[in-house]
Amino acid sequence: MSQTSQLRERLEQSFGYKRFRPGQSKACRAAMDGRDTLILMPTGSGKSLCYQLPGLELDGVTVVVSPLISLAEDQAASLQENGIHAVILNSSKSKKQIESFREDLRSGRSEFVFTTPEQLQQTDLCELLAEVGVDLFVIDEAHCVSQWGHDFRPDYLCLQYARKRLGDPPILAMTATASARTVDEIISCLQLINPVTVSNSAYRSNLRLAVKACDSEASKDELLHRLLTYDDGLVGNEPAIVYCNTIKDVERLAEKFSNLDAPVLVYHGRMKKQDRLDSQNAFMDGPPAVMFATNAFGLGIDKPDIRQVIHYTLPGSIEAYYQEVGRAGRDGKNANCTLMFDADDLRVLKMFAGGHLDSSQLATAHHCLCQGVQRCGSEDGTVALTDLTKISALGRQTLKNCLQQLASRGIVAPAGRGRWRLLLSEVSRDITDRIADDARRRAEDRQIALRQMVEFAGRHSCRWSAILNHFDDDLTADLEDCRCDVCEPDINRSVEKAVEAEKREIAEIIS
Repeated sequence: MSQTSQLRERLEQSFGYKRFRPGQSKACRAAMDGRDTLILMPTGSGKSLCYQLPGLELDGVTVVVSPLISLAEDQAASLQENGIHAVILNSSKSKKQIESFREDLRSGRSEFVFTTPEQLQQTDLCELLAEVGVDLFVIDEAHCVSQWGHDFRPDYLCLQYARKRLGDPPILAMTATASARTVDEIISCLQLINPVTVSNSAYRSNLRLAVKACDSEASKDELLHRLLTYDDGLVGNEPAIVYCNTIKDVERLAEKFSNLDAPVLVYHGRMKKQDRLDSQNAFMDGPPAVMFATNAFGLGIDKPDIRQVIHYTLPGSIEAYYQEVGRAGRDGKNANCTLMFDADDLRVLKMFAGGHLDSSQLATAHHCLCQGVQRCGSEDGTVALTDLTKISALGRQTLKNCLQQLASRGIVAPAGRGRWRLLLSEVSRDITDRIADDARRRAEDRQIALRQMVEFAGRHSCRWSAILNHFDDDLTADLEDCRCDVCEPDINRSVEKAVEAEKREIAEIIS
């Protein structure tokens, strides 16, 4: 039986599908052949199957790195519904659960393990998995390597070392889409070897993109009220997400709109873990609700019937914008995506886009590791971050970030269980200057991405064309049926017309 026939048979037996979606067969065959693979497929196009199918066919365990606990839970539950056992090893699990899951791995009962970059770096999980045998190393939401790795969750930069500790299995990296520059950074950070690239068009014909210029908080709130309460047969009493850049806005708006007919939910990074989970579960499984959230919510959320995604404030990049609007209309039915644009939003965004490590901090971190290895290093030449913190002039997080940046250049290396190994005992100022210069360039890139987002909001031509051009998508010439507010402005004014008519009726009654 040919490989393709074998995969198709497994596709029907294990998942109930008779045919592949575009790109899935190519991605599965590349993984089966042991090739590094980069998958660029829009939300809802079936990326998960691209690792699930070869993971079942290959011998060994498939390791899936997920950026969010909720994402891992969703994907593991999906496998278990098909009778496929999977374990989750992350900070949400108790010691008893983790030991039970680890035993499942040792016994060969589990074919899939979902974890985080932090677990791979800070525990002995890599060593356990290497003993069991890993057939595929999956990096889900791979754009996080570029967007988060350097500045937000630097353990992403060390996935290349985790791969080696796992026994050098092939990597399958997945994301909804990425610009050419982001693709290059993913390949570089993960050190993919001559990867097979599987790319589908980013165009989602059922998503209607619109931008609304606002000149004050009051005008935004008024527009938001209209969007959430006007029933035009599409968005009335249907699930919606309202994205804000700050926790302050999330909490203020949730309180202001607490009297909506639909339940109002909140999600942001400062909430207690259980409160976040309860809020997410209520949105996923409860009655249609409105979720007010920062961008901490939604990555990998597989809810098919979200009818509205509203950006109360400007996202920091076109990539972020596309990822977030892509959570609407996963069932293929029409959905509205509205972006509110107020020039005052840029002040907060510019603050988020700044900041980077400097050369002296990197040199200090390297010197600290040299001293730590001498003073309190173990026999294998590694030292714990906790011990380094005690002798460092840098704060714990800054020290860790510096070590991650040095690791990305092969100067130091993570050794698991929160320990670090020194690879080069001497580092010149030229090297730390170059690393710091790269950090400054990334800060400048964030500013450029922000300007691109502003240009997108202010454009007077097709919005989908702008997005597809950004991602070098060849479909830009075939957008005759585009439903954006520029291509179909009459639809864009439906809410305003209805509101104006309502105001006229009220005026007549009063008079």
